[in-house]
Order: sequence, then C-alpha cells, then structure tokens
Amino acid sequence: ESRTPQTPRRADRPTSTRTPPRPGGGVLSAARRATLGVRPVTQSSVAAVAGSRLPGGCTNGRKWSAAQWIENSASVDVDVPVEEAWALWDDRTLIPNWMPWVDSVKIEEDNPKMSRWTLKTTQFGRDWTLSWLAQNLAPIPLQKIHWRSVPGSMSVGIEVANRGSIRFFRRSPKSCNVTLTISYEVPDALAPFANALQPLVESVIGGDMKRFQKIAAERS
Repeated sequence: ESRTPQTPRRADRPTSTRTPPRPGGGVLSAARRATLGVRPVTQSSVAAVAGSRLPGGCTNGRKWSAAQWIENSASVDVDVPVEEAWALWDDRTLIPNWMPWVDSVKIEEDNPKMSRWTLKTTQFGRDWTLSWLAQNLAPIPLQKIHWRSVPGSMSVGIEVANRGSIRFFRRSPKSCNVTLTISYEVPDALAPFANALQPLVESVIGGDMKRFQKIAAERS
C-alpha cells in the first residue's frame, strides 16, 4: 500500500530573547527619574564637570572624536544708541561688570586680538578656577562682535571649545536690541547632560543681559 510522503517537520524557532529598550529615550517624569536614581542638574554639577577629567582623558589641544555644539542665547532691548552699547561690549575688560561668573577678561599685551578669560566659583567646599585664551574675530561695526577659544589654552584637563557673539540691532536713534549667543562643544556622550543644562545656562545669561541693560542706561 502506497503512502503519501509526509513533509518533514520544521524545527521550532527559538524564542526571542531580545532585550527590551532601556528607559530614557525621552523626557522622564520626576517620579520616573527618582525611580531610576537620576539626580537633578545643579550649578554644582556644572562645576564638577568643568573641573574634572573624563575616563580616557582628553587633554589640552586634543579634540573629541565625536562632538556637537550646544548654543544658548539671550536678548534685551536697551535704551541707548547702538554706538554706546557697542562700545561697552567692544571693551572686553568691562564684561565682568554684567557677567559676574566671569572673574576677569584681560587683553594680551603682545597681541590685542587675544584675551585671557577667567572664571571662578566655589563648589564642594573648594575654589575652582577655569581660564582660556579667546581670539577676537573680525567684527562687523555696530552689528556684530564675536570671538572663539584658542585650542590648547584651557587651564584644566578637559578641552571645551567655545565661542561667543554679540549682535546689535538699531531700533531707533536712541535704542537698540542686543543679543548674546554662547556656544560650546561637548562630546556626544555628554550632550544629553548639556542639553538638560540649557534652561539653567539661558537663565544665567538672561540675568547677565538684564544687568547689561541697566549698566548701559546708567552710563548713557
């Protein structure tokens, strides 16, 4: 008696062992952050990063293998002619008057296009000092002043490239708008941390611009 050949049975496929996605792909709620042990970002956290070395080290003059620029801006209307606002920012040594987190800006005697910026803060019971050289880039008179850090000039182990610009917009013969933009380069691994700091940084430079607004009006 002939029999119909049976189709060989297929081996059972192994059960998937794919690891579920880790949390953190979006903004976490406060409760979820607490559950995961995520600490809130503070000004102390900024100082800790600025004054420490990352595993593997990135010493002065070395570039991160993968990095991106983070940008923060603040803008104010100032009741002084654009010429007066320009003159205040053009004198770099005056900047600490309205940016108190900048301890000093000193022009290099042998090269007026270079300036030494120094930041000082007290965190974790100790004093922190961070300084670097900045190169003044070609200005656009009464419109833009800008600068960038000089590679290899940072005073700590982490090389954080940064740049800044001030833009001026004439509103009337006796008033203008001034916009400050500060940008800094961070490794991709720290980008989420830097992005989380943006509200804090923009709050700080927003306060700086309000102080500038007041100082400019008083000096006019």
